[in-house]
Amino acid sequence: MIVRCGRCQSGFEVPGPGRYSCPACGTANQVGATAASVSPPEPPQTTPDIPSRRVSCPECGLSFIVGDVAVAPCPNCGASVTVQSDEGEDA
Repeated sequence: MIVRCGRCQSGFEVPGPGRYSCPACGTANQVGATAASVSPPEPPQTTPDIPSRRVSCPECGLSFIVGDVAVAPCPNCGASVTVQSDEGEDA
């Protein structure tokens, strides 16, 4: 059956009821059982871990989580926040 992702609205095919990750955006989608087929849901699919860290905006002080990027815009004030890498933090 073809289902539509609840986040990005992309259509993708699934074999039946269960929990499936959208191939376009990775969002987990729960597909319910229809009247024609009632079977136990499949275990959730795992998604790869994405490196993330918490940074603080030097302008407004907001603390937020970023991925693997060098510079991130502050979601509160829009200031560019430089993300320090793990390498070289010993100095």
